[in-house]
Amino acid sequence: MGSLFRSPAPPPPPVPALPQPDPEEDARKERLAALERRRRGRAGTIQTSDRGVLRPPLEGKRLLGD
Repeated sequence: MGSLFRSPAPPPPPVPALPQPDPEEDARKERLAALERRRRGRAGTIQTSDRGVLRPPLEGKRLLGD
């Protein structure tokens, strides 16, 4: 008889509550990120090569076939 009817499924286990983020921890992370940005300084924000934008371009051939 067991093959005709299935037993009811057990209820799902309760979901554990997620811990609430600590506002002091978030503030600490923001302060550390700000310190890292300040430590790098202006040189860390420059996204150009070592030739830079302010130096004149090199004269002469730079590409194969020029």
